Order: sequence, then structure tokens, then C-alpha cells
Amino acid sequence: AADRLVIPVPLYHCFGMVMGNLGCVTHGSTMIYPNDAFDPALTLQAVAEEKATALYGVPTMFIAMLDQPQRQTFDLSSLRTGIMAGATCPIEVMRRVINEMHMSEVQIAYGMTETSPVSLQTGPADELELRVTTVGRTQPQLE
Repeated sequence: AADRLVIPVPLYHCFGMVMGNLGCVTHGSTMIYPNDAFDPALTLQAVAEEKATALYGVPTMFIAMLDQPQRQTFDLSSLRTGIMAGATCPIEVMRRVINEMHMSEVQIAYGMTETSPVSLQTGPADELELRVTTVGRTQPQLE
């Protein structure tokens, strides 16, 4: 309930609507929407201004935020966790997200809208290698 989640992923997709909105509603977490479409600078600004603890995105979004020219001016130290999904994440990108964005507990998730939406997910304590070479473990009630 104390988490503050920045949701820059589209709400027309299960990642934004179910993982973001519904996840926050069911846990009493704060939902933060940086813009009506993804903008790396506005997303970083929202994290800093709102002291977000979590951030969702796909690898290309994280790459855009890491490479954003003014990134160093934003205080991202409140971040702890998040979900990266939608594509595989190169290990170098994951290292940068963990080290430069302070997201030590970032996890990889995999699923389909039809399964609403996550079927497999890594854990916050999983080794870096496991997070980037697998899609994690099968979630409860699935096979």
C-alpha cells in the first residue's frame, strides 16, 4: 500500500490497465501517470517529483530513460522495484536499470492479455543472470 507506481505504459494494453491500474487498486497503491503517451523526460520527472518506488515499462522505454540527456538531473533514489516486460532485456540494460535507476528489485514478467496478463515472472531476489535469461517461474494456479 505504501508503493507509488509510475505507469507510462499504455492503458489500452493489459500491462497498463491490469498490471498497473488494477494492481494498484487491489493493493491501495498510488498510481502516477506521467503523460498521455510515453515520454522519457516526463516519466523521469514524475518519478523524481512524486518520489515513486516502482516503475513499469518495456526494455526500449527503460533504454530511452537511461539515455535521456537530462537523466542525471532527476533524483531517482526513491525507486526500488518495477516490472520490465514485452521483450527480452539485454544484461547490460538490466545492470544499468539496477545501478543507475536504483531498481534493485526490478523483475521480468511474461504473459498474454488472454491470461490477464502475467503467466511467468522472476522474483525480486533472483540473480541478474536469471532475470535476463528466463521469464521466471510459472505463477500460482497456472501450468
